[in-house]
Amino acid sequence: MTRENTPSTAGGGRVHDLPAGPGTVRVGVIDPAAPPVLSIDSGDEITLSTWGHWGNRVTPDTVMEDFPALRAAFPDALGPHSLTGPVQVRGARPGDALVVDVLALTPAAHGFNLVVAEPRGRGVLRDRFPKGTIRHFALDRATMTTTLGGKVRVPLKPFLGIMGVAPAEDGPRSTVEPGRFGGNMDLSALVVGARLKLPVFRDGAGFYCGDGHAVQGDGEVNQTAIETGMDHVRLRFTLERGARLRTPRAETETHFISTGFGENLEDAAHDAVDDLVNWLTEEGLSPDEAYSLCSIAADVRVTQMVNNVVGVHAVIEKLTRRP
Repeated sequence: MTRENTPSTAGGGRVHDLPAGPGTVRVGVIDPAAPPVLSIDSGDEITLSTWGHWGNRVTPDTVMEDFPALRAAFPDALGPHSLTGPVQVRGARPGDALVVDVLALTPAAHGFNLVVAEPRGRGVLRDRFPKGTIRHFALDRATMTTTLGGKVRVPLKPFLGIMGVAPAEDGPRSTVEPGRFGGNMDLSALVVGARLKLPVFRDGAGFYCGDGHAVQGDGEVNQTAIETGMDHVRLRFTLERGARLRTPRAETETHFISTGFGENLEDAAHDAVDDLVNWLTEEGLSPDEAYSLCSIAADVRVTQMVNNVVGVHAVIEKLTRRP
């Protein structure tokens, strides 16, 4: 059932509340046919929450032996992620871009890092750590820090590992693999203040989010970050007509970030750099100037290499014009 507008306002748009719950969360599946749980207009904001993996059932007491039962509790799930949504953005059409501004993020008090045991493990060193382990973290939201085994202080940099729209292809799909629709990108730059642009493939866009990360290094090398729910998320949604994006783009106050996805790092890097050249061309450079600037000034980074489809992002400082 579609939720309707709530009456509060901000910045000219309405503000909607979308708490995570049995009626607003799906586990492990992205399906374009899923009915929306909320309908909004361009310019509106949503305050929402997200659950942790497997329907928020991973607790500080969870041990490795518990995971078969956690998976069995969701027989239709194709992945572990709990997704809030989908959200219909009225008026969104294929060829538009859905612009998502990240305004606030507060992680839950508990997080965990999981080395998945063989044969499910996809970490970079899965042959070295075949048995798998789970490590729990108390997340201090006042200081925005945690500690690793009481030995190392780790600053928190929360973001949503999954933000996406309904894919163009029909049928349910796993939440694990990202793509041009976004999804499980695990792009650590999507912290508060960032802006994400997603290509729209279907009427209404079909936005969803989840896979909260308290902090993650680029690459996500052991297969997980500090996985957590999000107690409070605030997002603003705006439609950009006829943007014709090929792949998601992100912006921070200082940088442009293009993304690419593929079966290997070379293919993903090709698409990320190719889109950054297109972006810089839209900013006024010729294609060959843009390509040169990418080689001179852009950094090509591994977003993640553990989700079957790997991700690469290309990052460059926003252009400084001559006076």
